[in-house]
Amino acid sequence: MKKIIVVSIISTILVILSFCAVNSAIVQQQKSKQREIANTLLQYSENLSLSVASTLKSMTSQGCDKESIDNYRKVKLDSLYFSDIGFVQKGKILCTAFWGKLTTPILLPNELHRTPNGFTLVQFSQKNFFTGNAAIYNNIIIFTSRYAYDKFIPVTASYSLNSTTKDFRRTFFTASPSSENRSWLSSKLFTLTITKCSSTWDLCVTVKHNDAGLASLSVVVFILLGAVLYFIWFSLLLFTIRLYEDRFSLERTLVKAVKANAFEVNYQPIIRTYDQKIIGVEVLSRWRDTNHMHISPEFFIPLIEKLGLYDEYYTHIMRKAFSEISSLITEHQLLISLNVGRTEIEDKTFSKVLHRECLLNNIPLSLIKIELSEKAVASEGILEEFCKELKSIGVKISIDDFGVQNSNISRLAKLEYDEIKIDKSLVDGISENYKQDIFIIFCDALMKLNKTLVFEGVEDHIQYDFIASRYPHSLIQGWYFSKSLSKNELNNILSPLQR
Repeated sequence: MKKIIVVSIISTILVILSFCAVNSAIVQQQKSKQREIANTLLQYSENLSLSVASTLKSMTSQGCDKESIDNYRKVKLDSLYFSDIGFVQKGKILCTAFWGKLTTPILLPNELHRTPNGFTLVQFSQKNFFTGNAAIYNNIIIFTSRYAYDKFIPVTASYSLNSTTKDFRRTFFTASPSSENRSWLSSKLFTLTITKCSSTWDLCVTVKHNDAGLASLSVVVFILLGAVLYFIWFSLLLFTIRLYEDRFSLERTLVKAVKANAFEVNYQPIIRTYDQKIIGVEVLSRWRDTNHMHISPEFFIPLIEKLGLYDEYYTHIMRKAFSEISSLITEHQLLISLNVGRTEIEDKTFSKVLHRECLLNNIPLSLIKIELSEKAVASEGILEEFCKELKSIGVKISIDDFGVQNSNISRLAKLEYDEIKIDKSLVDGISENYKQDIFIIFCDALMKLNKTLVFEGVEDHIQYDFIASRYPHSLIQGWYFSKSLSKNELNNILSPLQR
């Protein structure tokens, strides 16, 4: 129960972090569109400012005479951006194109904003006269149309738009989405704001997305996303914990198995090709765990090495194999093959341990064969010394897994050995014409070394017949003759075959 609670809490935290990642991804996409809107709004506002400024500077009419008012009206009609044009003197609007000459001049508002370009910006809120923004230059005032930004109204369904002076004290245009369009998740946390300012005019635009990121999702989509994320994280965490528990349990069981010497030893018969006689066996370790059933050596041996129990494990396997079949070895003069790796090759005491176990079980060293890979150690010197030491006490040497990866024939010339084991991956190519040609070239070259060839993984009569016809004095291993056997199975199979 505690495990489920912990997994639930961690899953919840991971879902929150996942939501943050999803929110960030959505925001990045929305930013791109938001920048595009901001650039469009800024460009439009700059064009509007340029139009007003150019018109103000080009105006030659001054005053409120009929000719001047007619000229104001003509300019107003030529521009969609302008609501009205008038004349200002001593802080009062005396006439405009729309109102004509005013009976009562209109006072300018008290708050005036002067731009670096020399223009004066005014904001009116007189319902009976004008509501909106205006710009003054050289006594001419232009009132901008309240409909100038109407093209941006559709955008405000999702965004708040503002066009202001750079100090944000004067607003030219502002629009926001209605409260009905706001997301159920609206908050400052999901508000995305982008501001861009003009390099030419006293002008900035702000585009605000009030429902950015996750807030842009519907309630249904948000709940479904949360449920999917929670399920994924909960499942992954539970799987990881169970995997760790299984591995930890396996490690503890493996330690006990090594201490109790609970590994089984099987024996893979080695067959002489021309008469199909068993002339030796290869020692293979097997482990059957009560919880995990049969565990592959490719899995448990590296784990034993990691646990630092390999020396003890290997000694147990050697001792058990020798004690189980010592009588069969001497009776039938069988070679017993032991696989060694880097640990044994670099262990200075290996030959002494091997010698001792052979003496204890009355097994001649001449019936021992050590199988090693020429790639087991990086240093050629260590491998050469190891082979030389074993050969000096009468042990036979077999080069295992030859043909895998970067096997090196030239390196073999420096080693003392008796046979070469051809890997199953090459034997499998016998059934395919182009691979068979490669196989022949490879094996014929090895035959010139005058060493015994051992073919691993022979599984059908096609492979056997081919090897028997071309390399009759070779040795073979594989399921075509026999799988790996227990001591009793080996004893049963030896008697009738050796008559």
